[in-house]
Amino acid sequence: MRLEKLDVLRWVAVILMIFFHINYSLVNIFNINLLNFSEIFWVILWKISVFLFIFISWIWFFLAEKKYKNEINIKYIKISCILWIIAWFISLITYFLFDGEQFIKFWIIHFFSLSFLILLIFRKFKLYNLLFWTVILIYWFYFIPIIKNEYLYFLWFMYPWFNSADYYPLLPYFWVILYWYTLALLLNKINKFDIFILKNKKNILINFIWYLWKKSLIVYLIHQPIIILVIYIFLKI
Repeated sequence: MRLEKLDVLRWVAVILMIFFHINYSLVNIFNINLLNFSEIFWVILWKISVFLFIFISWIWFFLAEKKYKNEINIKYIKISCILWIIAWFISLITYFLFDGEQFIKFWIIHFFSLSFLILLIFRKFKLYNLLFWTVILIYWFYFIPIIKNEYLYFLWFMYPWFNSADYYPLLPYFWVILYWYTLALLLNKINKFDIFILKNKKNILINFIWYLWKKSLIVYLIHQPIIILVIYIFLKI
């Protein structure tokens, strides 16, 4: 089942992410404040992009669950392993090429690779995930500020000198995953998934976006090096 409106949302998220990383590269790598006119604006743009990615990814997880049924575990274990290799490959590159502040310790690909595995367990609880969602929310508010640990930064137990150029810990973002996954269950229960289906199937723009959607991981992986390279060449010229 194609949900064309979700394809559009995914590419809105991609475009917002590219804009954010253009400014991030200018400011943090080349020390140029050309576009950094409002820090609040860029933070909001970044948050919108992140939450769109998470929302869409877990709606697609639910659809994959319906498609693959009992084979969903094998499918997503393979996906998680591939993402984990990619994530640590990028981490190694940033470790050797950039200084400590630009070293990526736990970014969005790390997050998705682990989250897919964890959700394979949580999906068995169906709508009871709302209970876990509440527990995680309480945990996030009350315990995160207290506990500091050098080895559990992936859970958001950050030590005082922790830094990472890109950082998406399991908490609180896995809480967001449970929320969107449960929302997908509810939409399916009341037969409202058709709100994401585009009635005009012959829309050329949508067909183009559908094609790009299949390449979204590649776009995510290569866009930042391309941005850095283009800025570097432009400055040299």
